[in-house]
Amino acid sequence: MKSKHQWIVFCLLFSVLSANAQDTIYIRTKEIIHAKIIEIGIDEIKYKIPEVPDGPTVVIPKDQIWKIVFASGVTQILQPEMFNPENYSSQHKNALKIDFLSPMYQHITFVYELSLKPGQSAEASLSIIGVGFNTNNGENAHGAFVRLGYKFIKSPDYYLRGMKYTHILKGSYVRPDILIGTYTGNYRYDNFSFSFGYQPEKVRITYGSFQMTFGKQWVFDDLFLVDYFFGLGYTFSNINTNYSGGVQRYGVEQISSESPFSISGGLRIGILF
Repeated sequence: MKSKHQWIVFCLLFSVLSANAQDTIYIRTKEIIHAKIIEIGIDEIKYKIPEVPDGPTVVIPKDQIWKIVFASGVTQILQPEMFNPENYSSQHKNALKIDFLSPMYQHITFVYELSLKPGQSAEASLSIIGVGFNTNNGENAHGAFVRLGYKFIKSPDYYLRGMKYTHILKGSYVRPDILIGTYTGNYRYDNFSFSFGYQPEKVRITYGSFQMTFGKQWVFDDLFLVDYFFGLGYTFSNINTNYSGGVQRYGVEQISSESPFSISGGLRIGILF
């Protein structure tokens, strides 16, 4: 008989605790709502206020919610559809590219891009100097440079419910990047004691640049891509020219020997995998 009474007390206590159990909804605006969740739909969540169990059902869009902590202690993190990685699980997130225009500037560039999460990716490129057209231009340069960048892909100014990127690597972007290179070549110093005014000398040139790059990338059928970009920044080198005009640094163009300001640009094509 005693055991039966204990069981009844336990059931009553469990019923009271269950009735008073509350779920907690954390809104992205830092608001906290104590609720009894009724339904979690595709676009919205329905709940009741625990103090008014017979009151109306309240509906709130899922995109406004950061996370839910259920009465059982289980936590569920909610993400806007735009930035939910599960929406892009079937898409290729790696790309190999080549700079289509670089051979015209005496180098060839290979690029690898990796998507880190929706809206962000990392890029690394390797360029071989002395490969391409017009390599016998008197400078006879041989060397390499690398470029590392972090890409922020633009998202819409306004979100619609259920909106997402058409492809995780597609869209307009801004990419801060750094470039470091070195090569040997024939360098011309001004020397007006010579009848021709210049005397070439074989030297090693080491240079670098910090660029803020703007561009846009198109993806076709999750297989092929086209990427163009234009960058502005500053460059430095262990050797400066003594004449005015642009200074070729390979991968970046210094506007003048009297200014560190530089520009860059390119057109890349590639495949995804």
